Amino acid sequence: MRFPLSPLIRFALQALYWALVLPLPLLLSRQADPVWVGSLLVTLGMGWGLLLGSLSQQVIVDAQGMRATYPGWVPAFLRQEWQVQWVDVERMEPRSTSQGGVVYYLVTQAGDRVLLPMRVAHFKQLLAEVQKYTGLNMGTLRPYVQPWMYGLLGLFALLLLAWDGVIGILIWNSPSPR
Repeated sequence: MRFPLSPLIRFALQALYWALVLPLPLLLSRQADPVWVGSLLVTLGMGWGLLLGSLSQQVIVDAQGMRATYPGWVPAFLRQEWQVQWVDVERMEPRSTSQGGVVYYLVTQAGDRVLLPMRVAHFKQLLAEVQKYTGLNMGTLRPYVQPWMYGLLGLFALLLLAWDGVIGILIWNSPSPR
């Protein structure tokens, strides 16, 4: 079974990226040489590609274990791949975060800790699969970040994008400083 990153998280982070960087080419076009604007657009496109790559991780669960993987086009320096075999999993260990939440690690017999992916689509189904193969009780686990938090981030990013559009129109229609 494949578990990609939650679409809500992917949307919110991409919207935030564009809300933060979209005004840059417009502002630069009013102040600098057009060559720099083209270079900036290429750089922003590359940045978006890197963001898409980092958001394309998939967790794959099968009868042998669980692993995180990426599509082939994602460069090696972005990949955070890992794997754990079910026969090696000994227990689950909760850990408090600095924000006051709790994350969970699968601890192997060798003492290695693998962070349980909590930002995947169909998280409850992932928990059911982990419980089925390990026998560990996953009934009380909840995602670290609630969906409404990413929904709120996405909403604010869309509002910021709208604001960027208003400011962009104002800047575009103002007299050139040159």
